[in-house]
Formats: sequence, structure tokens, C-alpha cells
Amino acid sequence: MIDVHGWISLRYSDYDSQESRQRDFLYAFQQYLRKNHEWLLTEGHGTLRSYNGLASFTLAVQHNHKGEPFYPLDLFTWVAQHSTGSYGLLYVHDDEDEHTHNVFQVYVLKRGQLLKQADPFLSPYLEEVEQDYDPKNPPLD
Repeated sequence: MIDVHGWISLRYSDYDSQESRQRDFLYAFQQYLRKNHEWLLTEGHGTLRSYNGLASFTLAVQHNHKGEPFYPLDLFTWVAQHSTGSYGLLYVHDDEDEHTHNVFQVYVLKRGQLLKQADPFLSPYLEEVEQDYDPKNPPLD
């Protein structure tokens, strides 16, 4: 299974605050979502909201298998390429990936870049999130 959780604070610039440019960026992002990932919105896996003048997008999906291209990375990359002010995190756990099955992959979006980082909070998966099953010492739950 692949488990994906992410959020983005959507700002077209990290220094400029022209409302018209922010509206244009949000419109372009909505068009990108509708064209490439409409199902995220219609099936409730992605949410685009605005509170107190700050727009955000959240993503939460669980799939049986990882598709290629991996659309959450495409989505975060699109935002990085079209805005320097947006920031957020993308957490991915893929238990079928032989190289990363025991760690969360973390992508940090900031200042127009999407950077892969080590996860200090939930990795290694076995030990931090789940324990290996030991029949001589089963979990109490």
C-alpha cells in the first residue's frame, strides 16, 4: 500500500502581495487540478480552501500500488514551478518499494523548490509506527 498525505499553503510570491496576481495563480492551479487530477477533488481526496486570505490545498490518499508518473510529486512540482511563495510538506510511505519500504519519504516545498528530505519523526516505519510481530511477545492491543 502507498499512503500519501500532504499540504500546501498557496502563495504565488514570497514577497509580493498583489491580489490580482494571487487570484491568477489560484485560477491556474485550479485549472491544473481540473485538467490533470479532477478525481482528487470529486472523490474528496484533495481539498482546496481559503481562510483569512490564505489559500491551501490538502491531499490524503491511500492506494494499493504506486502509479507512474507519481501524481503527488507532479502536483507539488507544478506548484514549485509556478510560485515562489508556496510552501508545504508531502509525506509518502510505500511498503512495496524495496528501497524505502521502512521509511517515510518527505518532500519539502519552499521558495520554488521541491526537496527530498530525511524523515525524523515517523521513520523507521517498523519501530516508530508499527512493531515487528513477535509471536512470543505479541502486542497488547
